[in-house]
Amino acid sequence: MKSIRHLFLILLLFPTSFTHAAETIKEDPFPFWYPAYVAQGNSSVAYADGFGALLSNPAGFALPKQEMNLLSLGFTLYASPQARVPLLRSLFRGSMSTKDEDVLSEELTGNGLGMASSLGIGYVGRGLGLGLLIGFDVVARGNSYPLELRGDGMSQFMLVVGYAIRRELGSVKVSFGGDIRPMVRIHAPLKEFETALLLKQYLGTEIAPVSGDFYADTFALNGSGIGFDIGGLVQWNLFSIGIVFRDVFDTQLFYSWNDLGSIRSALGKGGLPPVNSVPGNAVYTIPMSTTIGVAYDLVFDAWKRFFRGRIHGEWKNPTRFIDDPAWTISKGSFRLGWEGTFLSFLTLRAGFEGGSPTYGGGLKLSIFDVNVAFFSKEVELGEKTSRVPSVGIELAFRW
Repeated sequence: MKSIRHLFLILLLFPTSFTHAAETIKEDPFPFWYPAYVAQGNSSVAYADGFGALLSNPAGFALPKQEMNLLSLGFTLYASPQARVPLLRSLFRGSMSTKDEDVLSEELTGNGLGMASSLGIGYVGRGLGLGLLIGFDVVARGNSYPLELRGDGMSQFMLVVGYAIRRELGSVKVSFGGDIRPMVRIHAPLKEFETALLLKQYLGTEIAPVSGDFYADTFALNGSGIGFDIGGLVQWNLFSIGIVFRDVFDTQLFYSWNDLGSIRSALGKGGLPPVNSVPGNAVYTIPMSTTIGVAYDLVFDAWKRFFRGRIHGEWKNPTRFIDDPAWTISKGSFRLGWEGTFLSFLTLRAGFEGGSPTYGGGLKLSIFDVNVAFFSKEVELGEKTSRVPSVGIELAFRW
């Protein structure tokens, strides 16, 4: 009888022990850069409406603005100004001149070098939010070019479906909404060998005597997950306050481990490759984040036909400051921004994120919309963290 009790205890504890043995690895949300927000310090929670609400606060689905986004194309370079033309030139040619290679190697062994791109369609209005977003993001950096670099590449396909309601309580307007985000993600942590193959594949870097095929020899995490977000907005006269909880209860990503060639082939057929266990049988999640924001509209009766504006700020994950009040740790949690629109078609923007300035602008002509943002991206590869000067542009047809 004692042996049976011991066996039962072992069987009871075994699953628990197995669960705790698996490492939990935190992944970042995919960076769908939206220049209209990025130029304002990436602060948006307290005023998000239109297409941007799909990326910010689902409570914005209930605001009066209705927007059909027929097509949004975004392109971002993570590089200093002097390296942007050599990077684009090398990408289009698939090879590098000696001069361009010198510039790019200096970037890769400095703060880092990379790029991102995105495509989006969607509709927001009457409480409804619908959108499809596709993007990729890649960055590399290391101690020595070209064989001692590390990189990180990620692609994501994401559908957003949400709903929000709005109620008026006298002069106070309250909005509350939520969304669900099914997603497919491919994440390739690139070590020295894979990063060298990446540079050879797309920039034409000579990596002899190392040889190989980037797609056949590079393995990546690939799989799916479902994220949930909820948010609220309270507006009173020209003042508003917003709060959003993204990736509620954490978003678990159910990954497999396959080579990029197999992943590309499977995606072309409308699926994912056969499931393989991931290294270390780890569990991958996107942690829940909480952001609180405030905004104040700048409206002057004498100028309202020529100018309207807004100042705003937000605080991401406030408990982070409570846990570690050191400014060097918590400064990335604070974002500030400003926006001014002149004659309804020209917009100027500026702000701060992570203690670094952001700025940019936009031009709207009928249904054609152009937005540009200058900012810096935080890059964490290996033991070093740096901020890379970046520029992003969006071309869109929306009304």
